[in-house]
Formats: sequence, structure tokens, C-alpha cells
Amino acid sequence: MRYFFTLYCLLLCCAASVCAQDAAPRFHHVHLNSTAPAKAVEFYTRTFDATTSAALAGFTGIQSEAIYLLFNQVKTAPATSPDSAIWHFGWGSTAMETDYQKHLANGVTFATPLTRLNASLQFAYMRAPDGALVEINTAQTRAFIHTHLYSTVPLCAADWYVKHLGAVSRAQRTGDCNVPFAAPSEPLGVIRSPAATVRFGDISLIIYPQQKPDKLVSPRGHVVDHIAFSVSDLTATLDRLRQAGVKVLVEPHPFGKSKQRAAMIEGPDAIAIELVETK
Repeated sequence: MRYFFTLYCLLLCCAASVCAQDAAPRFHHVHLNSTAPAKAVEFYTRTFDATTSAALAGFTGIQSEAIYLLFNQVKTAPATSPDSAIWHFGWGSTAMETDYQKHLANGVTFATPLTRLNASLQFAYMRAPDGALVEINTAQTRAFIHTHLYSTVPLCAADWYVKHLGAVSRAQRTGDCNVPFAAPSEPLGVIRSPAATVRFGDISLIIYPQQKPDKLVSPRGHVVDHIAFSVSDLTATLDRLRQAGVKVLVEPHPFGKSKQRAAMIEGPDAIAIELVETK
């Protein structure tokens, strides 16, 4: 009887270990390069009610719900071109027209003014510090809700996030993920199909076709340097990803000035993805 009890406990521990290793990563932060991080923090906390100033691991940053924007200080203006896989990120608005007018009154400038996409969705793109593009769009929350990506093959990119990082797809799809791009459509003459959305908890990665024929480049050194996910076991996660052929860009190292570990992998379209171990 003692033997079977011991075996049962071992099986439970093993199962718990597997579950911990296989737990889907969660969206952790967007990392930006900035010539003046303090001014960037002031912009975001002034502009978005859901944000607060929050240093993390020695990085200047902001917190919005459970995610962060973190800043590296750089001496020269970070690149905004050529296009990388990271297009922009954004917050929701429960009252777009009112919020848009409030932002204008507060001195926020817009790269794209208030625009209606359809009967239920409006959006606008802010010019944020260091040339970052920040979207506000119709939503049921004022929270940070998405990062918008470009891809040469959007449906295949979405499959990659589901397969390797445990994202949840918003649509069930069959057939080849290689689908020709549709023609640009109004408003703004954007190529919107094929597109896909995958979710990490409350955060969506919305993947659109790349808009220019040039090859998408690594975001490292751009104003949006990389995106990051938290993992419970960095070693196990990297082992699994390596076996699946995923490229590791930076081996495990301390995350900022903390005792946590982090590593960098390469995802679809040369995107840089940091994995931060959180236990």
C-alpha cells in the first residue's frame, strides 16, 4: 500500500511539472527604445487612465493592468523604418469620439484622425514619443488590448503562435495557411486580408498582411524593440522550442537588474520575442 501511495505522489508531482512546463506563456510587456524615457512615461500615464508609472527590473516603465511598457534609454532617435513585424500597439476606448476630442485638447497629435472602419468600430493612430504609433479603437474597456503585427503570411504566423506559444485562435481554420493578399481597401487603402487574431489572455495579437513589398526586418533598435511573454520554466520552454526548430537569438541571462531570467527567440517575420521567467 505504501508503494502505491508513493507511486501516486510521484505521478502527481510529474503531472504538476508537465503542467508547469506546458503552461501557455502570458503577454508580459512591450519594450521600447526612447531618448527620454521619463517623458515617454509622462505621456502614457497622462494619456491613458489605465496606466501608472512602474519601474520593473531596473527599467523605467508603465503598467497597464497586468502588462508593462518598458523603456531602454538610447542616445539617438530609434528607427521607425523599414517596417518590422511590429506595426503598433493600443488601448481600447468606450467612447471614441469623446476620447478623441479629449486627446486633441490635451495636445496629443494623430498620424491618422478618427476613422470609421465599420458601423461598430472607430479607430485613430496617435503619434507617441520617439515616433511610436499607438492606436485607440472602439472597445468595451479602456485597457491595453492589442499589439498589431505585419506578416508575409498572416495565417501561418497565427498558426506559429498557437503551436509554439500556446496562443488561442479566435477562428477555426482548415486548409493551407498560404493565402494570397487581397487588394487594398478603404478606409486608408490598407491590405486587410488575409488576417488573423490570436489571444494571450486578454491581449490580442492582430496579424495583418505586410503593407509594403520590402522584406520585414528585425525590430531590434526600432522604437518598438520587441514584445515579451512570461513563462514558468525558461529552460524547459527553450528546450521545447529548440527541438521545434525555433531560433534562439539571446541565451538565458538576467532580466534587467532582477534575479529573474530571460531569453530572446525569433518568431515569424524576424520578430524578436523575449521570454521572461516568472515563478
